[in-house]
Amino acid sequence: MSTENKDKLEQQDKTIRKSLAMVFIPIFLVLISISIFQNNSKTYLEKQYKKIRNKAYAGKVTNLLPDNNNGRSRAILIDDKLEKKIPFSLYKKLTIGDSLYKEMDSDFEYYILKAKGDTIKRDVNDFYRKKYFDQLNEK
Repeated sequence: MSTENKDKLEQQDKTIRKSLAMVFIPIFLVLISISIFQNNSKTYLEKQYKKIRNKAYAGKVTNLLPDNNNGRSRAILIDDKLEKKIPFSLYKKLTIGDSLYKEMDSDFEYYILKAKGDTIKRDVNDFYRKKYFDQLNEK
């Protein structure tokens, strides 16, 4: 292949890359804008807030899953059925046989540590509750 053909191919490659960038960058920016708007909308925040509040579960910790770590969170298995992600600071305090529960219409989980006879209360809806109530108060 001659150097002239290589130069033409390189020029065509540059032109194609520039054209693709001119098309995809604006689309990407529009998608980000829509996502930011949707995530801060009152209906979205209300839906997420109520979704967490309407969950209820209870059970015993049957496994501390050390392989399922994700940065600052770790996974536990509840009654060999429900896998739950929790903060690492809480994970370190738990042992197999400890209990946890979350009641319906509550923002809090309660961890009952059998070895210490202690209870840890954790706010699981803090983020969405604050954002949702901030949205309500903006009117």
